[in-house]
Parts: sequence; structure tokens; C-alpha cells
Amino acid sequence: MHGTKKWYAMTNIKKVNLADEEISQIAIYNNGELALIDNLSDIALALPVKSEIYVIVLVLDGKASVRIDGMQYEAHKDDIFICLPDNIIDGGLVSIDFRCCMVGVSPDYLQRIAPVSENLWDAKAFFEKNPKCTLFPVEVTTFIQYYDLLRSKIHLPTPVQGKVIDTLALAFLYDMQYVLSRVVQVEPRSYSSGESLFKRFVQLIEASEPKYQSVAHYAESLCVTPKYLAAVCKQASGLTPSRIIDKYVLKEIEYMMKHSDKSIKEIATRLNFSNISFFGKYVKKHLGVSPRDYRLRLLKET
Repeated sequence: MHGTKKWYAMTNIKKVNLADEEISQIAIYNNGELALIDNLSDIALALPVKSEIYVIVLVLDGKASVRIDGMQYEAHKDDIFICLPDNIIDGGLVSIDFRCCMVGVSPDYLQRIAPVSENLWDAKAFFEKNPKCTLFPVEVTTFIQYYDLLRSKIHLPTPVQGKVIDTLALAFLYDMQYVLSRVVQVEPRSYSSGESLFKRFVQLIEASEPKYQSVAHYAESLCVTPKYLAAVCKQASGLTPSRIIDKYVLKEIEYMMKHSDKSIKEIATRLNFSNISFFGKYVKKHLGVSPRDYRLRLLKET
């Protein structure tokens, strides 16, 4: 301790994720994919560290100072830090009255619950250079409401707890994306040809009705080869075109299975599958059960 500040020792850089014991010890919830932390000042990590997760820290009281990728930042009440995977964090200190809400999300969890965002490049590029921003009071209220709601659900185990937490986390991410979009759009930027192609690819999938499973279909519509489209998607999102398409197709399958009275055969036809056998194999491959069992599972959760 130095005066009213807590200083952290500098050691060799280590990678940090939600499996770290230090994080698990102070988290009020941590399932390895999503973590909620109330008291960041209690963390015993030796800095610097290299983050392998997405981190959002909202300052409720006091102030914090930290160096992210070599740049020093200081945050006060209503400020948030946005740390991305591969950010190097060091030189951290907090005031004695520091309080915060922290949400940690693994990249795999984000990819599992959230659709691919066409403005992924905007957000990542912005927060790599501007990891701190200030929220309006109403935005702070929104953040805290979601945080408190998530907290309330983690203490009430039910057969559908995981589904409820995933749904709330997705709603939280959508709202925060909207909130932060006003910040990200402050500095418009030009896009490379690859970034523009990726945005057009995602927009094309979203606009397609029904969704096609073929990468070649979208590549042809975009006047590029499947191989080039694959390279662009991997660079932009870390995902293959097939994986991105699957995320949208699976969400449509879930919606129609849960909210439609159509038969499984009718759903397969509606979603552009060549036959019910291929549809069954697709569902089994990606969801682990047959279409019938998947529909029964969804109905039980309602």
C-alpha cells in the first residue's frame, strides 16, 4: 500500500483467463465463460498480464489508473474500461474508496451466444485505441440493472438457469453495444476492402430469407471465391464463413422449433434444407440431439 493507493508488483507477463484461481476466488459468479466481480481491488494478480478475455469494468466510486498496451489511463465514477483479448495490462492502482462492477466474457462464450456483428471492426478498432469512456447517468443505470439482474439469477439455481443467464447476458451485450455505438461512431473511419467485404457478407446473410448453408452461394453473390471469403472472415472475426452461417441458421432453427407449430419436415423445407435427413444430421451435429428431441427440450424450457 502506498498512501491511499494499492500498487501492484511488476513481474513477467502471464496470460489471464476466467480459469485463473485468483479470478475465481473473488468472482461472485464464474462458470469459465462468464464472470461477475464486485470487488476488483481484492484481486491478487501480479501485473503485467495479457488478457485472454473481454472485460468491461464500470467504476461506481473512487478512481482507478491502469496502463493498457503501454498507455496510461485514469477512470473515475461512471467511466468504463473496455479490455480486449490480447491487451497487455500493467501498472494498476486504485483509490481506497474504489468500487466497481466487472463483467468478464470469454471469446468462445461471446461467439456462442451472440450473432456476428457487422460493426465488429468498428468496436475493436476503437477500443484498442480508446479503452476508456464515460457513460451518461441513464447508461450507468442500464448497466447496473443488468448486472443486478444477473446477480439475482445466479443465486437461484433452476433447471433453466444457464439458459436464463445466457439470455440476460445477450440482452446486456445488445444494450451495451447500442450504448457504446455513440462513442464508437465519434471517429468514423474508412474500411479496407477486406473489412467492407466482411460487412457485406454478414449483411447478406442477415437479409437472406431463408438462410443458405452454402459458402459458395454467398461467395458467388459477392463476386469472390470461397477461399478469399474464408480468408477475409478469418481475419475479421476469427471464424470461418461456414461457422458464421451456422450461427444464423441455428438461431432460425431455434426460433422456428420454439415458436412455430410447423412440423419438422416443414421447418426443414422452410429453412432451405434439401431433405429432412440432411436437416436431422445438421441439427444432431451442431446441437447434439435430434430435431425432435431439440424441440422437446426447448418446449420444456418455456
